[in-house]
Amino acid sequence: MKKFVLNNEIMDEIVYKTENVVIQKIQEGKNRKRCYIIGNGHSLNIDANNMVTNHDPGMQEFEPKISKDSAVYAFYFTFECSGLEESSKEIADFVNNLSKNYEQIFLVGHSKCGLCLYNASHYCKKEITLVTISTPFDGTIIADKKTVEKRLKSRILKKIYNVIFSDHNVDKDIIPNSQFIQNMQNATYKEHINITSSLKNVFSCKDIMDLLLFIWDKTMRINGDGLVPLNSQKTDSTRTINMICSHANSLRKGLKIVEKL
Repeated sequence: MKKFVLNNEIMDEIVYKTENVVIQKIQEGKNRKRCYIIGNGHSLNIDANNMVTNHDPGMQEFEPKISKDSAVYAFYFTFECSGLEESSKEIADFVNNLSKNYEQIFLVGHSKCGLCLYNASHYCKKEITLVTISTPFDGTIIADKKTVEKRLKSRILKKIYNVIFSDHNVDKDIIPNSQFIQNMQNATYKEHINITSSLKNVFSCKDIMDLLLFIWDKTMRINGDGLVPLNSQKTDSTRTINMICSHANSLRKGLKIVEKL
């Protein structure tokens, strides 16, 4: 059974934290060959004792199914985070200090975390393997509250949207033509695997989340995975992999691909 993150619980193995990011060690790894640093896009706050004081609604503990031979770290944004630029520099600082301990470093970013790690790779001193999953390289209107509210006619849907979607600085950075997207650094990597996600029709939906986001996709005229347009997910990379799934399921499915790389 999946565990939800709760206020006042202690987060174990916090190895790095700033005003912008929190990094948690998920597993040690049996050898020093591979290290994965994974961002799933969640935001939270912890105090000096690593107690959770605030978190995104419905946030679950991050437990990726990665081989026990590999070290795994997860990073989160703080609610006060100034944006993706500062976050990416701080993650690169963490990677640079960590890289001497591992033969291979994989930066794996889902959604806006993909943009963050794409930018972070520019500041990394060691060549890394970059994996971006459902990443809005050209932004997404879903992050633009004014545009969304204009398109939504239902008051109920507007209320649901305002509960689920935040208005943090990192979210403002993925609005189309944001300052961050315009000034984003060119990625530097050994290899860049870009994994895209989309739903073609109702028959491509495999579960309730796929179906709900398919309906949302059509309602908002996104033409993608429910949250990010497929065209926005496309970018120059050494390898592109296309998945048929919703944004909600793309990280889980994408990690299955990542472990086989």
